Amino acid sequence: MNLSKLINTPFYIFLLAGIMLPFIVVSAEVDVSRFEKQCQNITAQQRQLAAAAGYDIEAACSSLKNIKSNDSKEGLGDIKTILPRNSAYETNYRGVIGEEDIRSEEYNLRTQNEDGRNIYPIDGENEEALKKYGYDLFAGIPTTFAPATDIPVPAEYIIGPGDTIQIQMLGKNNEHHELLVSRDGRINFPELGPINLVGLSFLEARKIIKQKVSEQIIGVNVVISLGELRSIRVFVLGEAFKPGSYTVSSLSTMTNALFVSGGVTDIGSLRNIQLKRHGKIITTLDLYDLLQRGDTSKDARLMPGDVIFIPPVEMTVGIDGEINRPAIYEIKHEKNLSSLIDLAGGFTANAYPNTSNITRKNKSGFTTVVDINLSVETAKNITLSNGDLINISTVLEELEDVIQLSGAFHRPRAVKWQRGLKLSQIIHSVKDFRQDVDLNIGLVVRKEMPLREISVLSFDLKAILRGDLATDLELKPLDEVMVFIKEDLILEEEEGEVAEITQTENTLETEPRESMFDYMSYLDSLNYLDSLNEDDTDQEGVRGLMLEEVITKLIRQTSDGGLAKIVEISGNVINPGKYPLTKSMTIKELVLLAGGLREASYLGNVEITRRDMSNREKATVEHFNVNLGEQLNNKDSFSLFAKDKLSVYVTPEYRENLNITLEGEVRFPGTYVFKRGETLSQVIKRAGGFTSMAHINASVFTRVDLKEQETKQLQELQNRLREDLAASQLQDAAAGENSSLNDSKGLLDALSETEALGRLVIQLDEIVSGKGRDIRLKDGDSLVIPTFRQEISVLGEVQHATSHLFNEQWTLNDYLEKSGGFTNRADDDRIYVVKADGSVFLPNQSGWLTHQNELLSPGDTVVVPLDTDRLKSLTLWTNVSQIIYQLSLGAAAVSRL
Repeated sequence: MNLSKLINTPFYIFLLAGIMLPFIVVSAEVDVSRFEKQCQNITAQQRQLAAAAGYDIEAACSSLKNIKSNDSKEGLGDIKTILPRNSAYETNYRGVIGEEDIRSEEYNLRTQNEDGRNIYPIDGENEEALKKYGYDLFAGIPTTFAPATDIPVPAEYIIGPGDTIQIQMLGKNNEHHELLVSRDGRINFPELGPINLVGLSFLEARKIIKQKVSEQIIGVNVVISLGELRSIRVFVLGEAFKPGSYTVSSLSTMTNALFVSGGVTDIGSLRNIQLKRHGKIITTLDLYDLLQRGDTSKDARLMPGDVIFIPPVEMTVGIDGEINRPAIYEIKHEKNLSSLIDLAGGFTANAYPNTSNITRKNKSGFTTVVDINLSVETAKNITLSNGDLINISTVLEELEDVIQLSGAFHRPRAVKWQRGLKLSQIIHSVKDFRQDVDLNIGLVVRKEMPLREISVLSFDLKAILRGDLATDLELKPLDEVMVFIKEDLILEEEEGEVAEITQTENTLETEPRESMFDYMSYLDSLNYLDSLNEDDTDQEGVRGLMLEEVITKLIRQTSDGGLAKIVEISGNVINPGKYPLTKSMTIKELVLLAGGLREASYLGNVEITRRDMSNREKATVEHFNVNLGEQLNNKDSFSLFAKDKLSVYVTPEYRENLNITLEGEVRFPGTYVFKRGETLSQVIKRAGGFTSMAHINASVFTRVDLKEQETKQLQELQNRLREDLAASQLQDAAAGENSSLNDSKGLLDALSETEALGRLVIQLDEIVSGKGRDIRLKDGDSLVIPTFRQEISVLGEVQHATSHLFNEQWTLNDYLEKSGGFTNRADDDRIYVVKADGSVFLPNQSGWLTHQNELLSPGDTVVVPLDTDRLKSLTLWTNVSQIIYQLSLGAAAVSRL
């Protein structure tokens, strides 16, 4: 063969492709394996001809191998070998990602019954269901069935046809050879000839090759390793997730093949996986040994044609509850409860095996329960049956033989009860409590055995701290010792709820969480701060909420037709409400339990209301009057009965501070406290009278209750005006006329924006001089004395609304003319004057034509109203304009200060 013939052969094209391969991207359609075979069959003569033509055959073939290796890595390197069975990746039945997923439909058919319901729970379907142990090891599907080639080769590996031997020669000749073991078990070593390696281990083959090289080639050392290994075909059958034939590496073991096939289905056995060779069982793999002990001694290496057979699971038993690994287990050698408990990892720390049970299917076709005590060794030897479910009970959270400390303790907690334990042994020092502790009284809530009905005892906390043994109490198991905080609820009547909310918010914000009461989380759950504003809240404050559960239990346990052992206190106490009736409870104890008295409480007679149930035919109510001072001083002792109600009064004629505010042109402005019945002139005298610039006749006197009344009247007036406006619009629409009520809407908007002032028109000059009737003051009154005003204002429907200096010679018409006269919408018959003191004067109805100049005075305002006759049925607009102007002028007088 000459060079021209070489060029005309297909191999020439291959040579060109080999040279260009490192510089081009080879598509998936290129059959690289065909060119690789041609590289292996190149003769020495072809190498010489290619070299003569300037081509390096070795470089081309080497580039081809690199591209094949890279293409394999790029195609599979980014793909996981095992994916979750229910992952978002779509794979076909061969494991190729990106094709239509027909495997998922097959899987659903295998795991669903005829109704379409799942036979075996899958991940996420029922998280509370008891899972089968060990199957999550194979909770994936293979994405490729390509044999693994990166597994380390052991020295005992048996060389077989298809294996590649890599030989690196060093020394006299530096050459690299990759020799393929042929089907007859030989390799063709250049310069040495064929070497038979069949049936030899890798260690033995390496020794033979080294020996032959050292004998026949002088001055050369060789390094021998295994290259690409042969692949073998095995079968995974039975209850495999994807049974079938698989090509795996010759180094693969049984577990490798199981992973590649997707593992075991939920009805397959994990403990009896058989390796069959030529129809005979070679070994049996128990995956529990691998999962629990890491034992791989039974994980045999596969040979060509091996069959891995997974039989169905036989006996299964479930164990749940306080066990370390609750699951459904496959039973093999474990025949009793003891071995099953060991298989499940033993009991947890919260386990109470004394009251465990077995749910078992009996021969009659029903399910029964067998109670067992696993703390006894004989119970652990109970034989297991297929389908048993063992439940290990848990230790109860309820405390036993303890005393509970709650409330104002620095460390609310439970303490161990001992026979003869007393309060003084638990309460040692005042340092055990918060600084705001109520030392006057505490409670012991006791659960009476055997029915655990509660009763309540009271104790004097101060006496216990002083060491007074006469007041000491012996405690019983499950007693709860309650100590309260002082709640300062002496508030103003109008600001009581706001201050109470603020106080509780500050307590919640400033108190560290670790030192808060046990019931603080309870307050949050009930949204306590919001509930303070509700009218139906029976218990107020933290103390009431602490006792709420106790009172509820006392009511519920009253089942004999009698009265619940609770009492109620109302009136002038810190925490009015319902409280538990303690043994031999007195009025003093109830008052202390309610936090004590508010200021100015009446220490004379208090009233006790009692329901008499002695006559079963008729219930009666009795009232008793008792001296509260004597009760508190222990001079008398009145015992309370169930459902008694105590009413504590305020001292007669006692009131909180009554205040009036004086502003403006008084000698000593400020807020003054007055007594009941005191008058305005008396307070003005206390304030030093007026300054020289005071405009007494323009004073503004406001009162809180008048402001509230005006607010309601303004709201009613707005509603009436809206109704009239709507009626007028309907009339215009019915008559086919265009509505012209823009002025009316403007007045309605102005009325909506007007704020009630609560002004009382007074003749202050006559009051101060003693000529007029004086005013008895009320709490919240306010008097504003403005600076003397010299102007008269003209407002309303005039050409230019403005103010003018008062001129004794001018009449009403003069002021109107100086303001430009009327507009075309003015109603000149209803002109009115708002006097400086807030009164309104109608000149056209008071002989104004003869005495106009005498009626005007500095600070007055002339108002020209809108002609309301043009507004048809809106008869209220005249009064509306008067109200708006009067309120606005009064507010303006106050704002000028």
